[in-house]
Amino acid sequence: MRNINHKSTLNFYLILCGMTLLTVTSCVFTNNKKEESIFSNIAKNKKEYKNTEAELLSKFNKQNIELISISHKAREKEVPFRIKCLATDLIHEQKDINISINKIASKKLIIIPNVSNEKRLKEIEKASGNSFNRKYLENASKILTSQIDNLKLLTDTTKDVDFKILALQTIVKLNSSLQKVKRIKSIQT
Repeated sequence: MRNINHKSTLNFYLILCGMTLLTVTSCVFTNNKKEESIFSNIAKNKKEYKNTEAELLSKFNKQNIELISISHKAREKEVPFRIKCLATDLIHEQKDINISINKIASKKLIIIPNVSNEKRLKEIEKASGNSFNRKYLENASKILTSQIDNLKLLTDTTKDVDFKILALQTIVKLNSSLQKVKRIKSIQT
């Protein structure tokens, strides 16, 4: 039988394990350096992605909610009949527009937040009489003008046909409402 030196065999295995560990470790470091260089290349070549459609629709929706809120206040207050009718028409129109926008947004996988400007609503709540009428008509006019501007910007910047069609159809409706507001505003003053 052969005489086996256990000490030398153990040394051989330790040396073999050490070399394997060094090889694996150097591979890991090499791969990490490659990954880091890939990430740094991506960061250098990164293009800023902007979804202007989502931003503009978000602004539009915020104004939409504001106009609906102040129109509800106009219906609750004691105001002339034509202002109550205008407020009712604006509420229905804005809700219809909101439904159309939400359909296209969900189709395009865009989430539109529902946020309103409480400051504007509080200003209108405090007013009464002719002051309320004036503030309501001024705010409705500003909101409609801003909505039209946002939709015009949307038609100029987007390449998506669905958004262009939506914007153009909505602009026609909003221009009509803006003219009603201006007519009533001129009668009131």
